[in-house]
Amino acid sequence: MVSIRVRDDGTGAAPIVEKGRDVPFKQGDFLVFEVKDEVAKYWNKLPPSRRDELYRQSKKEKKDIRQILDSFVFKPAHTK
Repeated sequence: MVSIRVRDDGTGAAPIVEKGRDVPFKQGDFLVFEVKDEVAKYWNKLPPSRRDELYRQSKKEKKDIRQILDSFVFKPAHTK
C-alpha cells in the first residue's frame, strides 16, 4: 500500500469514504489516501487538471475517489 495526495478543495466537507477503507488524513493543503501500487502509478501519470476533475467527479457521484480510480486501473480487458 502506498499513498496518493489529493488537493483539498477547501469546502470543509469530509471526503466520501467507502466502508472498510482507511479514512484519509489532512497534510497541508492535501488529503492523503492509502491505495494499491497500481492505482498510485496511474494517479502519478495523470496531469493535475485530470486529478482535480476526478476528485470533483467523486464528490458529485458521492463515491470514494479510490472506487473511481479502481474502475480505471482494474477494468476488464474485454466486455461482451
